[in-house]
Amino acid sequence: MVSGGSARRAASAPVPSAPPLPLLLRGLPAQAVRTDLFLAGENFWQIGSQPRAVAAKFLLNGLSPLLPPGHGAEADQLVPVPGGVVAHISDISTGITYGALGRVVFIPTANAPAQVIARATMIAVSPGGGQVWVQTAVQALRNGEGVPPGFTSPTWAVNLAGRRVSPVLRLPFGLVAATEAGPLTQDLSTGLLQLWNGATGRPIRMNLPADANFIAAERDRVIWYECDPSCRLHVTDLSAGADAAVPLPTNWLPPSVTYPPPSASFDPSGQRLVLPLDRVDSSGNVTAEALFTASTATRTLQMIPGTSLPYSSLPAAQPIQLLAAWDRQGLLWALASSPDEGYYQLGYWTGAGPLRTFALTRGGPIALTAPGSS
Repeated sequence: MVSGGSARRAASAPVPSAPPLPLLLRGLPAQAVRTDLFLAGENFWQIGSQPRAVAAKFLLNGLSPLLPPGHGAEADQLVPVPGGVVAHISDISTGITYGALGRVVFIPTANAPAQVIARATMIAVSPGGGQVWVQTAVQALRNGEGVPPGFTSPTWAVNLAGRRVSPVLRLPFGLVAATEAGPLTQDLSTGLLQLWNGATGRPIRMNLPADANFIAAERDRVIWYECDPSCRLHVTDLSAGADAAVPLPTNWLPPSVTYPPPSASFDPSGQRLVLPLDRVDSSGNVTAEALFTASTATRTLQMIPGTSLPYSSLPAAQPIQLLAAWDRQGLLWALASSPDEGYYQLGYWTGAGPLRTFALTRGGPIALTAPGSS
């Protein structure tokens, strides 16, 4: 029997706190600002004064009821269209995006419900945003890895209501962009670019070299680079034939080819492009990454302050994904995301002075864009 007095509590070892997450962007704390950007990854977010989830019934925490039960889902493409954005929800259960059919969703800017408009493995939005080109072939060989030369896919365009508005064409698998004339494909085996007539499916001659290293496309402009031996970034207008060449900084190159390719982001004037570049050492190893703006008017490049990330400073799960886009107010937004670590950081730049940065936020967005004008 124990007489009066309080029972002793067993001593427990202190629980170590988790180390703080490293900042991804550097600059001054952001001031109150509003924007209309969308983010996408394992969820959809719309940013007003702060991120808020949207279209959650189609994509939530890496799962989507539009896909087979248990299949992982990720929005890997996000493109502006009139009155909102179009997103491609990829089925990532195979470990590669073109291994299974995903879904194409139109998300309005206004408080209207999002809707599914197509099934696809790849998408590209035409200039003006009224048509979305889709490819539907599935390359299941070796769990979706590798596309043999000559592999083709049914390819057609739908409008934002999901109605088909073009003939069904049989084109090389590798839809990367759409122009006024028709879709642009890149052979995923050889890297060869080809423009196609959207009405007939016949090839259209382009004023690009056969070995052009494709980066991105926007409207009728293709962004690519070449090194012989100095390296230059090119912005080529496929309609007018005009080409603006911008020298790349020594040892800085566009990232290795990824699929799907990122959409090009130009400022409202159409004269400045933003893109990520990698710094490469003499052995070909990437040692840092940063965001740059390229001016087609002055033919110069400028690094966005606060976005340079030496690889030695990054978390173990690499690489950090750097993306940027202009909003409709003319602010340039930078996104640094660590999907494997599950956090990201946003910042904006006015074009002068330091980057303005926000606090680290949980989530793993891998795409951002402003909506198109209504």
